[in-house]
Amino acid sequence: MSAHNVTVLNPDQSDVIEIDAEVASSWLEAEEAILLDVREQEELEMEWIPGATPMPLSKFDINAVADIVTANEKVVVICFTGRRSIDAAQRLIEFGFKEVYSVSDGLLAWNAAGLESVNQSALLI
Repeated sequence: MSAHNVTVLNPDQSDVIEIDAEVASSWLEAEEAILLDVREQEELEMEWIPGATPMPLSKFDINAVADIVTANEKVVVICFTGRRSIDAAQRLIEFGFKEVYSVSDGLLAWNAAGLESVNQSALLI
């Protein structure tokens, strides 16, 4: 992986590592990671990423995450712009998860990279 794909955010204040959408997607395809989507239910109903586990930040349950993550699996967190995913990732790190990442610029970057998602909003037009 090239150095420009992984960035440490606020090294003095946060342990969250930010990755780009392509890296997250490759980890998912290789079944090396689980993707947690922390957008709220209304957002999830409009567009979602196949294979992502919905876990809205307002109802974020660390114990539920612990129940679904396997021993050597990375946890990748995504939201719409990347802010909420950093919050959720930091909570997971504080709880004791070791390999936790946030998708830089969230779903916006995922879509900009042309990665797969299901967009229901197009059906509303």
